[in-house]
Formats: sequence, structure tokens, C-alpha cells
Amino acid sequence: MKLAAIDIGSNAVRLQIVRVNEIGSAERFKKIEFVRIPIRLGDDAFKEQWISKEKRKLFMQAMTSFKALMQAFEVDHYLACATSAMREAKNGKKIVKKVEEEIGLKIHIINGKKESELILASILHIFEENKNYLTIDVGGGSTEMTIISNQKIINSVSFDIGTVRLMDGAVSEKTWQTIEYWVQHKTIGLEPMLAVVTSGTINKILGLLHPNQVVKSISRTELKDFHRKVSKMSLQERVEKYKLNMDRADIIDVSADIYLRILNWAGVKTILSPDNSGLKDGMLHVLYQKFYQQ
Repeated sequence: MKLAAIDIGSNAVRLQIVRVNEIGSAERFKKIEFVRIPIRLGDDAFKEQWISKEKRKLFMQAMTSFKALMQAFEVDHYLACATSAMREAKNGKKIVKKVEEEIGLKIHIINGKKESELILASILHIFEENKNYLTIDVGGGSTEMTIISNQKIINSVSFDIGTVRLMDGAVSEKTWQTIEYWVQHKTIGLEPMLAVVTSGTINKILGLLHPNQVVKSISRTELKDFHRKVSKMSLQERVEKYKLNMDRADIIDVSADIYLRILNWAGVKTILSPDNSGLKDGMLHVLYQKFYQQ
């Protein structure tokens, strides 16, 4: 069986196609194809609450290509989810309807709660008994967090703070104060706590700092040092030194800054970065449970 996940984010749209391995295999999925296109829908959605004609054209081309790839790889089942940019754009529902009518792809515009649930589905297996965790996923338009204690979900939340939104000047001081209050008050009494991070940019940072680690982890101090260093570099220097795409290079310091603020507020010193984690991976797990475990 072949499954596909389409993640329509504020910075990029992604398609991942996998084959389900036989029961007993070390890995549940074998990755067949992964495509990432940096359309950056959030630039329009967060500034104008409207996705422009130019962005709509690029988005339709991307969805047409994704549909063709799924057909070529003979995908059995897929799930497509759009997050903060599409749900905030006033023409988001109209665009999604047009994709379904003209391309034949069904896209679900999901809220922050559903986004948190899907992200969590990809990492539930890593939580150990008698330990406390704060999961953090900083995307282009929103940040999802969940507190896990003794393998139980204690609290989950989504805030309108993200890398693209922050770069566009669309984050108010009140929003920062709200997230700070939530983190400080919801993590009281849960020390020591580990952070589990799942977004693409922070995973890229951990990969740069510890490329040979099987289970990637860094300290808050290491992330702080990286942030200080990369913030002083030009975009071109970041691209050349770290072999980054431009759309990753311009947000890597912003992403690190958001994570550092949350880690400081929560008093977390150690950060874990599981493989195959995040929204698209959560969608694949949902498809697996629905169609493979019947």
C-alpha cells in the first residue's frame, strides 16, 4: 500500500509519498518521494488576509504536479491539510473548492487544535513513563505546543506566532505576552522537562549541529550560540555556509528565536528532534490507522 500526505503550510507546500512496510519491519514507512515548494502563502494571508492571483497560480500548479506524482506512483490513499495561511485568507475556502473541482484533490483546512493532534500522532511513541515533555512545532504562521506528563496529554494549544508571520510584522506584543503566560503557568511543577521539536527549520538546525547523531538532541545553550552566530550572517553567508535554500536561510534565525523564547519561559535545557515527525508524518500515521489496520 502507498500513502501520501500533502502539507499546505504558510511557508511551503509539501508532498510526501511512502510505501507501508510489512508488519515486523523496523520502520513503518519507506519514503518513496518528497517534494517541497516554497510558495509562502503566508506573505499574502497575514498581510492582506487574501491570497493574490500570482500565489494562487503557483499554488494551482503545485497541486496539479502533486496530483500527477500521486498518480504516477500509484498512491492508494492521501490526506491533504492546509494550515494557518489558508484558514486566515478570506478566499482560502474558494481556492480549496477550485482545487477540488479542477484538479480533483480534496483539501481540508484544519484549525490549530487539529494541527496539534496530527503533529502529536507522529511522535506519541517516543514518550516515556514518569517523564515530562513539551512538544513545540513552530511553523510559518502558527506555533503548536503540547504538554505530556507520564505519557498523558496534560494540555495542548496553538498560537498565531510563526516565522513568516513574524517576518511580516503580523505578531502583536499582546500575542507574545499571551504565549509567555501560557508557557510559564502550564509548565509549573513539571520540572525537569524535555522539549520535543518537530518543525522543518529546527530539525535542520539540529542536523547542522549534530549531523551524525541517530537521535538528534541539543542543549538550549547550543541553540542560543547558533542563533547568535547565524543572526550576524547575511543571507548569502547562510546559504553558502550551511547549504540552505534561500527560503530557509531567511527564517532560520527567526525560528531559533521563537524556540529560545519558549525554552527559556519553560526552563527547558534539552531539546530532542525525532526522525519522521511533524504534520505530514502525523497525516501518514492517520492514514495508516484508517486503511492499513482495518
